[in-house]
Amino acid sequence: MSTAAHVAEELLNIKQAAKILNTSEISLRRWSDSGKLPCLRIGVRRERRFRLADLFAYLEQSPAPGSSVKAGHVTGQVSHITLEGISIDYGNHLCAFYETDQGRLKLALPFLLSGLQVGDRCFMVAATEVQAHILGELRDVRPGIDEDMKEGRLIVMDGMPSSAEIYAFFEKAFLDAGKHGIHGLRVLGDMAWILHKNVSIEELNDFETRYNNGLGHRFPVVSLCQYDARVFSGTAILGALKCHDDTFHYPLTHFLGV
Repeated sequence: MSTAAHVAEELLNIKQAAKILNTSEISLRRWSDSGKLPCLRIGVRRERRFRLADLFAYLEQSPAPGSSVKAGHVTGQVSHITLEGISIDYGNHLCAFYETDQGRLKLALPFLLSGLQVGDRCFMVAATEVQAHILGELRDVRPGIDEDMKEGRLIVMDGMPSSAEIYAFFEKAFLDAGKHGIHGLRVLGDMAWILHKNVSIEELNDFETRYNNGLGHRFPVVSLCQYDARVFSGTAILGALKCHDDTFHYPLTHFLGV
Protein backbone atom coordinates (compact mmCIF):
# COMPACT_ATOMS: atom_id res chain seq x y z
CA MET A 1 0.00 0.00 0.00
CA SER A 2 1.38 3.43 -0.91
CA THR A 3 1.96 6.09 1.74
CA ALA A 4 -0.82 8.24 0.28
CA ALA A 5 -3.30 5.35 0.35
CA HIS A 6 -2.32 4.50 3.92
CA VAL A 7 -2.91 8.10 5.06
CA ALA A 8 -6.26 8.24 3.26
CA GLU A 9 -7.33 5.01 4.94
CA GLU A 10 -6.72 6.51 8.39
CA LEU A 11 -8.79 9.64 7.84
CA LEU A 12 -12.35 9.85 9.16
CA ASN A 13 -15.06 12.27 8.12
CA ILE A 14 -16.83 14.47 10.66
CA LYS A 15 -19.76 12.08 11.09
CA GLN A 16 -17.44 9.17 11.88
CA ALA A 17 -15.35 11.30 14.25
CA ALA A 18 -18.43 12.53 16.10
CA LYS A 19 -19.54 8.93 16.57
CA ILE A 20 -16.22 7.94 18.14
CA LEU A 21 -16.15 10.94 20.49
CA ASN A 22 -19.88 10.60 21.25
CA THR A 23 -20.47 14.26 20.52
CA SER A 24 -22.15 16.47 17.92
CA GLU A 25 -20.72 17.57 14.61
CA ILE A 26 -21.24 21.15 15.76
CA SER A 27 -18.89 20.58 18.71
CA LEU A 28 -16.30 19.00 16.44
CA ARG A 29 -16.37 22.02 14.11
CA ARG A 30 -15.94 24.34 17.07
CA TRP A 31 -13.06 22.33 18.54
CA SER A 32 -11.24 22.04 15.21
CA ASP A 33 -11.74 25.74 14.39
CA SER A 34 -10.24 26.70 17.76
CA GLY A 35 -7.29 24.33 17.34
CA LYS A 36 -8.38 22.19 20.27
CA LEU A 37 -8.73 19.13 18.03
CA PRO A 38 -6.44 18.72 14.98
CA CYS A 39 -8.05 18.12 11.61
CA LEU A 40 -7.11 18.19 7.95
CA ARG A 41 -9.02 20.11 5.27
CA ILE A 42 -9.23 18.38 1.91
CA GLY A 43 -10.69 19.07 -1.51
CA VAL A 44 -12.20 22.17 -3.02
CA ARG A 45 -14.87 22.24 -0.32
CA ARG A 46 -12.22 22.06 2.42
CA GLU A 47 -14.02 19.22 4.16
CA ARG A 48 -12.76 18.20 7.58
CA ARG A 49 -10.94 14.88 8.01
CA PHE A 50 -9.72 13.50 11.33
CA ARG A 51 -6.99 11.03 12.20
CA LEU A 52 -8.04 8.22 14.53
CA ALA A 53 -4.86 8.72 16.58
CA ASP A 54 -5.79 12.39 17.14
CA LEU A 55 -9.25 11.42 18.36
CA PHE A 56 -7.84 8.96 20.89
CA ALA A 57 -5.25 11.51 21.99
CA TYR A 58 -8.06 14.02 22.54
CA LEU A 59 -9.92 11.51 24.72
CA GLU A 60 -6.76 10.87 26.74
CA GLN A 61 -6.15 14.58 27.32
CA SER A 62 -9.75 15.54 28.13
CA PRO A 63 -10.90 13.77 31.31
CA ALA A 64 -14.52 14.31 32.20
CA PRO A 65 -15.34 16.49 35.22
CA GLY A 66 -15.30 14.50 38.42
CA SER A 67 -13.54 11.52 36.86
CA SER A 68 -11.16 9.48 38.97
CA VAL A 69 -8.45 6.93 38.54
CA LYS A 70 -8.70 3.63 40.33
CA ALA A 71 -5.82 1.27 41.08
CA GLY A 72 -6.17 -2.03 39.23
CA HIS A 73 -6.81 -5.33 40.94
CA VAL A 74 -4.17 -7.09 38.87
CA THR A 75 -0.85 -7.02 40.67
CA GLY A 76 1.67 -4.90 38.83
CA GLN A 77 -0.88 -3.89 36.18
CA VAL A 78 -0.46 -0.21 35.39
CA SER A 79 -1.87 -0.09 31.86
CA HIS A 80 -5.28 1.41 31.42
CA ILE A 81 -7.89 2.31 28.88
CA THR A 82 -9.72 5.60 28.51
CA LEU A 83 -13.50 5.46 28.26
CA GLU A 84 -15.84 8.43 28.60
CA GLY A 85 -12.78 10.49 29.54
CA ILE A 86 -12.08 8.19 32.50
CA SER A 87 -8.85 6.27 33.03
CA ILE A 88 -9.78 2.66 33.81
CA ASP A 89 -7.15 0.09 34.75
CA TYR A 90 -7.23 -3.42 33.38
CA GLY A 91 -8.76 -5.70 35.98
CA ASN A 92 -12.08 -3.84 36.26
CA HIS A 93 -15.56 -5.33 35.85
CA LEU A 94 -18.12 -2.64 35.08
CA CYS A 95 -21.79 -2.39 34.19
CA ALA A 96 -23.71 0.12 32.10
CA PHE A 97 -27.36 0.73 31.27
CA TYR A 98 -29.19 2.12 28.26
CA GLU A 99 -32.75 2.60 27.07
CA THR A 100 -32.35 3.40 23.35
CA ASP A 101 -30.55 1.80 20.43
CA GLN A 102 -28.29 4.85 20.26
CA GLY A 103 -27.56 4.50 23.97
CA ARG A 104 -26.34 0.96 23.31
CA LEU A 105 -23.51 2.41 21.22
CA LYS A 106 -22.46 5.13 23.66
CA LEU A 107 -19.80 3.00 25.34
CA ALA A 108 -19.77 -0.12 23.16
CA LEU A 109 -18.42 1.60 20.07
CA PRO A 110 -15.41 3.44 21.57
CA PHE A 111 -14.71 0.52 23.92
CA LEU A 112 -14.27 -2.00 21.09
CA LEU A 113 -12.81 0.39 18.54
CA SER A 114 -10.02 1.67 20.77
CA GLY A 115 -9.31 -1.89 21.94
CA LEU A 116 -8.76 -3.07 18.39
CA GLN A 117 -6.68 0.03 17.68
CA VAL A 118 -4.21 -0.68 20.51
CA GLY A 119 -4.03 -4.44 19.90
CA ASP A 120 -6.20 -5.79 22.72
CA ARG A 121 -8.05 -9.02 22.06
CA CYS A 122 -11.73 -8.09 22.17
CA PHE A 123 -14.78 -10.20 22.87
CA MET A 124 -18.42 -9.35 22.27
CA VAL A 125 -21.24 -11.46 23.68
CA ALA A 126 -24.61 -10.32 22.38
CA ALA A 127 -27.78 -11.50 20.70
CA THR A 128 -27.47 -11.69 16.92
CA GLU A 129 -29.53 -8.56 16.22
CA VAL A 130 -27.46 -6.57 18.72
CA GLN A 131 -24.27 -7.90 17.15
CA ALA A 132 -25.48 -6.69 13.75
CA HIS A 133 -26.22 -3.21 15.15
CA ILE A 134 -22.84 -2.77 16.83
CA LEU A 135 -20.82 -4.34 14.02
CA GLY A 136 -22.60 -2.20 11.45
CA GLU A 137 -21.60 0.95 13.31
CA LEU A 138 -18.05 -0.31 13.83
CA ARG A 139 -17.73 -1.05 10.12
CA ASP A 140 -18.38 2.62 9.35
CA VAL A 141 -15.23 3.66 11.20
CA ARG A 142 -13.15 0.49 10.88
CA PRO A 143 -13.73 -1.08 7.47
CA GLY A 144 -11.46 -4.01 8.34
CA ILE A 145 -13.71 -5.27 11.14
CA ASP A 146 -14.47 -8.50 9.26
CA GLU A 147 -10.75 -9.16 9.01
CA ASP A 148 -10.46 -8.50 12.75
CA MET A 149 -12.98 -11.28 13.37
CA LYS A 150 -11.34 -13.62 10.89
CA GLU A 151 -7.94 -13.14 12.52
CA GLY A 152 -9.27 -13.51 16.08
CA ARG A 153 -8.72 -9.94 17.18
CA LEU A 154 -12.47 -9.65 17.79
CA ILE A 155 -14.34 -12.75 18.94
CA VAL A 156 -18.12 -12.53 18.64
CA MET A 157 -20.58 -14.96 20.16
CA ASP A 158 -24.25 -15.05 21.11
CA GLY A 159 -23.84 -16.56 24.56
CA MET A 160 -24.13 -20.06 25.99
CA PRO A 161 -26.96 -21.96 27.68
CA SER A 162 -25.35 -22.06 31.11
CA SER A 163 -23.22 -19.81 33.30
CA ALA A 164 -20.72 -22.64 33.87
CA GLU A 165 -20.10 -22.98 30.14
CA ILE A 166 -19.50 -19.31 29.49
CA TYR A 167 -17.25 -18.99 32.55
CA ALA A 168 -15.18 -21.94 31.33
CA PHE A 169 -15.01 -20.40 27.84
CA PHE A 170 -13.59 -17.11 29.13
CA GLU A 171 -11.14 -18.81 31.47
CA LYS A 172 -9.73 -20.84 28.56
CA ALA A 173 -9.77 -17.82 26.22
CA PHE A 174 -7.92 -15.59 28.70
CA LEU A 175 -5.28 -18.23 29.36
CA ASP A 176 -4.85 -18.77 25.62
CA ALA A 177 -4.38 -15.04 25.05
CA GLY A 178 -1.62 -14.94 27.65
CA LYS A 179 0.16 -17.87 25.99
CA HIS A 180 0.15 -15.93 22.73
CA GLY A 181 1.62 -12.81 24.32
CA ILE A 182 -1.59 -10.78 24.37
CA HIS A 183 -1.54 -8.65 27.51
CA GLY A 184 -4.73 -6.63 27.09
CA LEU A 185 -8.26 -8.02 26.92
CA ARG A 186 -11.68 -6.42 26.60
CA VAL A 187 -15.06 -8.05 27.04
CA LEU A 188 -18.30 -6.37 26.00
CA GLY A 189 -21.38 -8.24 27.13
CA ASP A 190 -24.80 -7.02 26.04
CA MET A 191 -26.62 -9.08 28.61
CA ALA A 192 -29.98 -9.40 26.84
CA TRP A 193 -28.45 -12.45 25.17
CA ILE A 194 -29.60 -14.47 28.18
CA LEU A 195 -33.22 -14.05 27.06
CA HIS A 196 -32.42 -15.98 23.87
CA LYS A 197 -30.58 -18.76 25.72
CA ASN A 198 -33.18 -19.24 28.47
CA VAL A 199 -30.70 -18.31 31.18
CA SER A 200 -32.50 -17.07 34.29
CA ILE A 201 -31.74 -13.80 36.07
CA GLU A 202 -30.63 -15.80 39.10
CA GLU A 203 -28.13 -17.76 37.03
CA LEU A 204 -26.94 -14.56 35.36
CA ASN A 205 -26.34 -12.97 38.77
CA ASP A 206 -24.45 -16.07 39.88
CA PHE A 207 -22.23 -15.84 36.79
CA GLU A 208 -21.61 -12.11 37.23
CA THR A 209 -20.69 -12.61 40.89
CA ARG A 210 -18.35 -15.50 40.11
CA TYR A 211 -16.76 -13.58 37.24
CA ASN A 212 -16.38 -10.51 39.46
CA ASN A 213 -14.67 -12.52 42.17
CA GLY A 214 -12.49 -14.44 39.74
CA LEU A 215 -11.66 -13.88 36.08
CA GLY A 216 -12.53 -10.19 35.99
CA HIS A 217 -9.82 -9.36 38.52
CA ARG A 218 -7.30 -12.14 37.89
CA PHE A 219 -6.59 -11.24 34.28
CA PRO A 220 -5.63 -8.01 32.47
CA VAL A 221 -9.16 -7.52 31.19
CA VAL A 222 -11.64 -4.66 31.23
CA SER A 223 -15.13 -6.14 31.25
CA LEU A 224 -18.17 -4.05 30.39
CA CYS A 225 -21.62 -5.59 30.86
CA GLN A 226 -24.44 -3.61 29.28
CA TYR A 227 -28.08 -3.93 30.35
CA ASP A 228 -30.99 -2.80 28.17
CA ALA A 229 -33.41 -1.15 30.59
CA ARG A 230 -36.25 -1.83 28.14
CA VAL A 231 -36.04 -5.59 28.69
CA PHE A 232 -34.65 -5.98 32.23
CA SER A 233 -36.72 -5.36 35.34
CA GLY A 234 -35.74 -2.99 38.11
CA THR A 235 -34.89 -6.00 40.28
CA ALA A 236 -32.56 -7.36 37.59
CA ILE A 237 -30.83 -3.99 37.23
CA LEU A 238 -30.38 -3.77 41.00
CA GLY A 239 -28.82 -7.22 40.91
CA ALA A 240 -26.46 -6.10 38.16
CA LEU A 241 -25.31 -3.13 40.24
CA LYS A 242 -24.59 -5.42 43.20
CA CYS A 243 -22.38 -7.64 40.99
CA HIS A 244 -20.30 -4.80 39.55
CA ASP A 245 -18.92 -2.87 42.51
CA ASP A 246 -16.00 -1.53 40.42
CA THR A 247 -18.51 0.74 38.69
CA PHE A 248 -18.98 2.77 41.88
CA HIS A 249 -15.39 4.01 41.74
CA TYR A 250 -16.44 6.26 38.85
CA PRO A 251 -19.24 8.78 38.28
CA LEU A 252 -22.25 6.58 37.51
CA THR A 253 -23.59 9.06 34.97
CA HIS A 254 -20.89 7.93 32.56
CA PHE A 255 -22.42 4.46 32.50
CA LEU A 256 -25.94 5.49 31.63
CA GLY A 257 -26.84 5.46 27.94
CA VAL A 258 -28.26 8.47 26.12
